[in-house]
Amino acid sequence: MQVSQIRQPSPIFAAQQSGSTAHSGQTTSSASADQVSISAAGKELQQSWQSLADGYDVRNISQNELHALSDALYQGGFIGRGEHLVLGAPRSMHAAPDTKYDLLGEMQQSFGRFAQGMTAEEKHNYQGAIDILRDLASSRRS
Repeated sequence: MQVSQIRQPSPIFAAQQSGSTAHSGQTTSSASADQVSISAAGKELQQSWQSLADGYDVRNISQNELHALSDALYQGGFIGRGEHLVLGAPRSMHAAPDTKYDLLGEMQQSFGRFAQGMTAEEKHNYQGAIDILRDLASSRRS
């Protein structure tokens, strides 16, 4: 799992990913190159991430599943409000909510086509959402 270079992850998530430990709101680097200590909260966060990656296939997902995934990512602190809004937007007013589609592929394609007309904030949020989806896809074990 990789942390997006565009957004700021939660302190626990950042510490867990960098091999640091988080305690009392402070992050300190591990003193040993051979041993990394991850807090219980970091382990729980890693398990939550893996559960989401394994539970949702972003290359074959329905709108209903996407809403659940988006909410779980936001509640878990993996995405911010902007990415949550991007992912939660309806794909189409006429699309069946249970029809599966390649969300990651469609978002990458749309971003390539429409990025020039987006504001800097819209680009930031859209690219952040794509990065999270890409990371979920690469973390998926099933």
